[in-house]
Amino acid sequence: MKFAILPAAGKSSRMGRPKLALPLGECTVLEHVIAALRQAEVEHILVVIGRHVAELAALAESAGAYVCFVETPSTGMRGTVEHGLRWLEERFQPRPEDAWLLAPADHPALEAAIVLQLESAYNTYPQFSIVLPTYRGRRGHPTLFAWKHVVPIRAYPPELGLNAYVRQHATQTLEVPVHS
Repeated sequence: MKFAILPAAGKSSRMGRPKLALPLGECTVLEHVIAALRQAEVEHILVVIGRHVAELAALAESAGAYVCFVETPSTGMRGTVEHGLRWLEERFQPRPEDAWLLAPADHPALEAAIVLQLESAYNTYPQFSIVLPTYRGRRGHPTLFAWKHVVPIRAYPPELGLNAYVRQHATQTLEVPVHS
């Protein structure tokens, strides 16, 4: 898989630092997520952050991710994701068949094996261009999209989130049962 976007623009904590910078074992929450994506051999990992949590940039870069700053407050996760998609387009010129993974940065239990399962399903079932994990019948994260969805996502009504977009594209969506 070529790309992963980790929206982190609005993540903060009442503990004196961003929650993504909180320790989890021997590293931080953010470092756990990036490590899982690197282990799954995601080529380009992008962490999208707001200036109010600028200290996350050094963590992300030292863990092997790119950093994109959202200069103005976004309109939620979707705005943050769209900002990251523009950043990736400008630098890497993705093709329609390239895949991108939406992985919320505050999910430290993300496993490389699940990312690999999603990628395998995407490659095995080309009729599906959105792939997401399910556990006990419930949808979860991360979600894999074909790059061809970027333009329609941008045209989608701004008040609707990506979950609504996925629901509207049910015939293009494959659910992959996972172990956790």
